[in-house]
Amino acid sequence: MIMQTKTILQAIIQDEGVNDYPPFFRQYCVRKEQGLRKDALKVLQAFIEEMKENDFEEEQREFAAWLFEWIERFEDGHHLLVYPLVNGVIQPVFQTWEKVDPLDVRLYRWQGLFVHQGEGLPHLLKALELGGSKEQRVIVQICEIYLSALWYSFHHIHEDLYLSTYEKDQERIQGIENVMMLIQNKKEFVPMFKNKPSIMASFLKDWMAFQQTETSFL
Repeated sequence: MIMQTKTILQAIIQDEGVNDYPPFFRQYCVRKEQGLRKDALKVLQAFIEEMKENDFEEEQREFAAWLFEWIERFEDGHHLLVYPLVNGVIQPVFQTWEKVDPLDVRLYRWQGLFVHQGEGLPHLLKALELGGSKEQRVIVQICEIYLSALWYSFHHIHEDLYLSTYEKDQERIQGIENVMMLIQNKKEFVPMFKNKPSIMASFLKDWMAFQQTETSFL
């Protein structure tokens, strides 16, 4: 992403490409940008109903691709992914897309990064499988997800409370080590993750040793 002086809503409103789609979507963006939430949602619902009647290849998939290409470029892109749009248009389109073109890496990248945040790991791993080292944003996100899960596992360890299993965390540590090797911008991203897998592995080893010691006294 580059330095931005506009919000994603402002950029889309000014983009001529938005005119290729039912006018309700541009109207939705205008009202949302103006802070007219109720009016925006009313117009959005009209857009959703119209999109449901459109052809998948010529309208629905093309719109989804256009929208997510914008979202990828803006830090505030998630502001567009309100529940009615995701539930009424995006998810049905992705479900059909997966049936007709299951090897399109974009489908999994967009779902993992933007649609299923918090539960996007399976989609991200599929994007990595299909796109390999080209999927740099996916790779970084996978590392962050694994690290977040490891932090959760250990964040009460000082109270002798471990919130995961050895097998799951060992898999996560190995996962970070594997995908870290694919990071191309090592100067920017590797310092974010460097040594953390080994630190977590050390925590895990110490916990296992502690558990064995506790068991031996029983």
